[in-house]
Amino acid sequence: MTSKLADIADWSYQGVNHSIKGNGGPDCVNYLSSQRRIIETFIACSIGVYSLYYGLKRCTIPPVPKVIREDRGGKRLLLVLMCLVFGIEIGFKFSSRTVIYILNPCHVITTIQIFLLAAPPTSKTVTALFRIHMHCLYGAILAILFPVLNTRKRTLELEVYWIQHFLILITPFYLLRTGVGGE
Repeated sequence: MTSKLADIADWSYQGVNHSIKGNGGPDCVNYLSSQRRIIETFIACSIGVYSLYYGLKRCTIPPVPKVIREDRGGKRLLLVLMCLVFGIEIGFKFSSRTVIYILNPCHVITTIQIFLLAAPPTSKTVTALFRIHMHCLYGAILAILFPVLNTRKRTLELEVYWIQHFLILITPFYLLRTGVGGE
């Protein structure tokens, strides 16, 4: 049974090249002892759970925005562009057998932004999700300032990387202009 599960999961990370420095491998796995990993995991999870408890206790759902500007097609254009770029990026991940990297923060933020562009801005969920996603945009800034491009070897893969990260930074300005962020 476990070999079947390994075979099923193998397609998602088989293309990861562990010989490239900083890309995982035995050196990465053996860097810390098991005891140290357990201690650090316990500390990190404790801080995370406490932070969630503390934050959720003080969190309020924002009101539904009252001022919503009419869109003249720019939102649809940005949505199509985001979907196209993200679809190409997913295609690169499947073709290189590195689907595990779809869980990178910038890919998650892109997915959230696609949802925000597609959803009507008249719900509390959209406003709350927009406000939460604003706190994650530093990742795209860091990816632009300190790019890791040594694994991107396919044609147009570098260009898609840059386009995706600049779109991540442009989209919130457009969403704010259309009234998604609330008052």
